[in-house]
Amino acid sequence: MKIIEKGVLQKSEIFFHIPSDFAKEALYCLHDSGLFHCDDKYIVERKNYNNFLIMLIRKGSMTIRYREQEYQARKNTLVFLNCHEPHTYLANENVFFEWFHFSGIASQHYFDFLFEKSGCIFSIENNFVIPECMDQILQMAEKGNINEHFVSMNIHKIMYELNEISNESTDIQEKIILQAIAYIENHFDTEINLKELAQYVNLTPFHFSRVFKKYTGYSPYEYVLNFRINHAKQLLQNTNLSIKKIAITSGFNSDTHFITTFKKHTNLTPKQFREIQF
Repeated sequence: MKIIEKGVLQKSEIFFHIPSDFAKEALYCLHDSGLFHCDDKYIVERKNYNNFLIMLIRKGSMTIRYREQEYQARKNTLVFLNCHEPHTYLANENVFFEWFHFSGIASQHYFDFLFEKSGCIFSIENNFVIPECMDQILQMAEKGNINEHFVSMNIHKIMYELNEISNESTDIQEKIILQAIAYIENHFDTEINLKELAQYVNLTPFHFSRVFKKYTGYSPYEYVLNFRINHAKQLLQNTNLSIKKIAITSGFNSDTHFITTFKKHTNLTPKQFREIQF
């Protein structure tokens, strides 16, 4: 079926399906789907839609706004959204993408599981299973001859592949964070800022902060500060260096700043800490 909608070009198609009662109870079930060619006027902005959405960007790029964050979905990326929550997606340029809305008992759990690991954008540059699953689902939808068990199997297979992609991404991100931590440990006695750390591991400051906190439990700033305080503790207990020398050696710009920060985080002055017997 052709669709008349702002930004949707004439050769686009949309397909509808009403799931059986069995599919609603036992399977991942398809509701509507399509092949959309759009220009930069295309935008969808909803407070909610009672399904989940998967979009595969075949050409061009789109902006996704979800949970107060903005993401860029480029060619060969897959978007997975929980449409029960407010969401917006729009074309940045001429774009072609395949999509379908679906539901199913495990949909919410799978979405939460994947979003916690990798967000809602997945690169499928080197994945051949997901595009094939999309093609099989959309070919059946176009013919109007839906095998609900086969569709459910393909949706589940897509989510399995997204989990595998997330695991690979997790390994890469862990290496990035270890690189950042090594940089902090080697440069903690000099000025370190978020932009500098993010550039070192080739990430944007926002993305780096998000990934860093996910793996360490601390923001980059908190991690640097904690490392400096712990280093100062070692010097206070194991050397006779002056408070001023320890402050500078530990990366603080003055002994006053060091004493204030140390007491705030330990409830002790550096002098009181030095007098503790462990």
